[in-house]
Amino acid sequence: MWSAIVNGMTAVFSALHNFIVSLGIPENKEGLSYVLAIFIFTLIIRLLILPLNIKSTKSNAKMQEIQPELKKIQAKYANDPQKMQLETSKLMKENNVSMFGGCLPALLPLPILFALYYVFRNIQPTDGADLSFLFINNVFAMPTNMFNFTSIILGIFAALSTYIPSLLLSKSMPQQEGGMNMSTMNIVMSGMMGFMSLQFQPILIIYWITGGIIQLIQTYFLNYRPAMKKKKVEEEKAAQAKIQKAKKSTPKTKKR
Repeated sequence: MWSAIVNGMTAVFSALHNFIVSLGIPENKEGLSYVLAIFIFTLIIRLLILPLNIKSTKSNAKMQEIQPELKKIQAKYANDPQKMQLETSKLMKENNVSMFGGCLPALLPLPILFALYYVFRNIQPTDGADLSFLFINNVFAMPTNMFNFTSIILGIFAALSTYIPSLLLSKSMPQQEGGMNMSTMNIVMSGMMGFMSLQFQPILIIYWITGGIIQLIQTYFLNYRPAMKKKKVEEEKAAQAKIQKAKKSTPKTKKR
């Protein structure tokens, strides 16, 4: 099963590379053509999981709406975990909320990353071709020294492309009392990805960075921007309510 997935992804990526070359990219400039191919490949993957991202966003929004009810259930059945679980499941089912629906889009890129690790090891570039791109001498080179200039720079970019979309997502979600520190978790996950990338081929890290940039754009439009608009509306309503309350509490002066 796994080999079939890897072989299928290898065939798709090779077809994309051949398409890029057919557009006029010189065959000896394979570094550039492979980077363009991975960009298109990443874009296709992200577009395919976009419906899941949209569904996840809606699920998270509904989850926030039912938080008051969830807290009531937790308080009411604090001494009866089984009943609490039953009532929680019932509430989530009634509101069409999935506990794990919001996690799937975030987890999907990881198995794709591991599959691409084997895909790129199967790719055989043309002998003598220029496989350089920007400051990278060979986009397919396996790192022999994790702490060389190229590996470190790519590792930093990989960490940032993991952290920034997560930071934007966490800012679009209300902070939960007593919950996990999202900021700490984002830093840990980003650090892990940055360290792992030191052992990957540059083209694999380019895939991850490209995916992170696309995820950042999606997060801004699907999560952060709507959340900020909602917050602004709520702040305006609160300000209006405060003004109305102040007017009512102000004593009226008697006319002479």
